[in-house]
Amino acid sequence: MTPSCRRRTRIVGTALLLAVSFAAVACADEPAGEVSRRGRLGSFRDLVLVERPTLGAAGGLFVDRFEVTRSDWSEFAASEPGRAIGARDVAADGKPTLPIGIIDLAQARSFAHWRLLRLPRLDEWRFASVGSGSSLFPWGDRVDLARANTGELGLGEATPVGTFESGRRASGDQPYDLVGNVSEWTETVAPDWWRDRADATMPSIGAAVARDEVRRRPGLMVWQGVGGLVPPVWIAMAGGASVPRYVVGSDFQSEMKVDVEEVPAGDRRLRTGFRLYSTPVEVVQALCADTGPIDPADEEQMRRFLRRGRHREALVGAWSRLVANGVVLSVEHPLGRLLQQELFSGSAPTGR
Repeated sequence: MTPSCRRRTRIVGTALLLAVSFAAVACADEPAGEVSRRGRLGSFRDLVLVERPTLGAAGGLFVDRFEVTRSDWSEFAASEPGRAIGARDVAADGKPTLPIGIIDLAQARSFAHWRLLRLPRLDEWRFASVGSGSSLFPWGDRVDLARANTGELGLGEATPVGTFESGRRASGDQPYDLVGNVSEWTETVAPDWWRDRADATMPSIGAAVARDEVRRRPGLMVWQGVGGLVPPVWIAMAGGASVPRYVVGSDFQSEMKVDVEEVPAGDRRLRTGFRLYSTPVEVVQALCADTGPIDPADEEQMRRFLRRGRHREALVGAWSRLVANGVVLSVEHPLGRLLQQELFSGSAPTGR
């Protein structure tokens, strides 16, 4: 592309950005009196339930409306888990509603655990993007540079999260920027890596060892299969930062496309950030297992999450499913007690 063409592209992109920004819904621009997106429970403020029609509300997927922001990251960096993972070394200056970048998979996973959520699998990102339909993008099949901040727009930098209203799926309350802005980490390991290593590594590693490793790292529970058999997790962890994960969604430097990209887990790129996910079952388990204190702002933030849309229905269904499977849910600590109160008006059929 010639310099003049690049200049024209950037001018057009800037004009389009100004146009779509009138519909921006950035998480820092809160209505008066809105509970802030802060603290360990901050991401719950913006979780939306993406339902799977054949599985009911309890079988849905909670997805953050927004990519993790620089404001989110700054809070994490000041926490003990953030300091332990080197979060302060990540530049989080500039507008607080810009997505964070220059973080590796381990740092993203640690942030997710701090906020009682996790990173997605590739299939979960695809479901959040297009549901069970066959469209290429959340808005349909057509490449449309006005709907996302990708390389075609010509800006060459990230925009505040939630800027591209028309880039969301049309049905209900859906996440922003699943395509464009920054690409996003997933936990899915590239199949080529498995083919090269699994056969040689598996015989020497026991399922019990793998299961223990997963239990020590809650963010890895996404890998646990039927019966808790998770040897592949151990293999991937043994590979460390060199193991390639799928990064999804395109970004402000790449073309608008549905292809995924393989990136070593230890890479840190300005154009790659992340978003938090969970399921109703995982949310119930995480809230009941949490032993930390909550302040009045945390409590209000959580109550709003629990009362939004079909969230309560989904979580009641998840609670019942866990109980039916013999899982004991503790209500001794503040979050578990609050969850029980909201779901069952102060009493539940089980718990301790």
